[in-house]
Amino acid sequence: MQLKAANTNNKVLFYCGGFAPVGGVETFGRNLLTYLQSKGFDCTLLCWGQFSPLLEVIQQKQVKIVRIPWRWGCNLNLPDWILLPWGIEEIKKADIVILGKLFPLKILQKMRLAANKNTKFVYITAHRHLLPENLTQRNILRETLNLFDMILVQSSTFVQDLQDIAYQGSVEVIPLIPQESKRLEALPMSSEIKIGFLGRLVKEKNVHLLLESFQYLQSLYNSKFQKNADNNSRISLHIFGDGYQRQELEKFAEKLGIRNDVIFYGNVPNHQVGDAIAECHLFAFTSRSEGQCLAALEILASGRPIVATNVGAFSEILSDSRLGKLVEFANPKNYAYGLLDIINLINKQVISPEVICSTYLEKYDAEKLGERYIKIINSLCIPVCQK
Repeated sequence: MQLKAANTNNKVLFYCGGFAPVGGVETFGRNLLTYLQSKGFDCTLLCWGQFSPLLEVIQQKQVKIVRIPWRWGCNLNLPDWILLPWGIEEIKKADIVILGKLFPLKILQKMRLAANKNTKFVYITAHRHLLPENLTQRNILRETLNLFDMILVQSSTFVQDLQDIAYQGSVEVIPLIPQESKRLEALPMSSEIKIGFLGRLVKEKNVHLLLESFQYLQSLYNSKFQKNADNNSRISLHIFGDGYQRQELEKFAEKLGIRNDVIFYGNVPNHQVGDAIAECHLFAFTSRSEGQCLAALEILASGRPIVATNVGAFSEILSDSRLGKLVEFANPKNYAYGLLDIINLINKQVISPEVICSTYLEKYDAEKLGERYIKIINSLCIPVCQK
């Protein structure tokens, strides 16, 4: 049974702030807004940033976009304040205000003062919010979070953090809506095992650890197969994405002596991501911090296993061992053995794209998740719909 909006006049505002050309919050914003719009909600995206393919898709789906074409990438936090006059005007019209970023307390207070008394504010976390040690910062965080009627988290491990902070609103554990899988291809028929990475080359992704782990893995893998002189098996690392650390990472790969087996592709356009995923046998994530990694979900939907560090929502994503392996203690040796475990399963043909995809869909089917979001929004809209 298809769910409908409780009231087709319900206005949903996704107050995003900066909208990068590539990113988890931005991709989720596109998926959520286009889904809600297709189900009868009146959706608006408020943001600052350059026009991008993600914004183009949102616009094509009849979602209203209120945007300031400020250059994306500013770290001064000024655009959040600059956007506020437009934000207040849109908040006055909204029944539900969804934020994918935790704005400063003063900005949030101005937003709530501008809203109608029945307007509900929802915050979707990207990361865990641990209790600060400083008492002043602790009180500010508590006051900030308690401006929201509901907080949506992607992992049950985040709930305790909010309770420790003394958040008083409702909390729902629900994954971000991933992009629907469009293809399912067999693993590459090659003696070369291709390990992929898909994401931004920034500090949080900890790609240095991946490179060190790959170096250690090469020695393990080569010693395993050198007994068979006829076996030409080799491994390579394919890095899809770009960021401020790219040059530093290329030099680090050179220093480790693995540069010939590490390929940096740079940014991959959205329409080519499926090809990039299909090119590899498995994918690796060595993040220091993470919310729910949408790239990981897209990879699983395409039938490729994942090896990931135990951060963010990865513990829930990989709770089913059919989807890959979670590395509890991230160091080059442990992570290399985690990669080797999955490679052994691939070589033994124990892992198949069909099993991975079907297992993934049991929990992350985009349509079913979309229906859950509608239920949550409808529950918040009840007072509005009865006015």
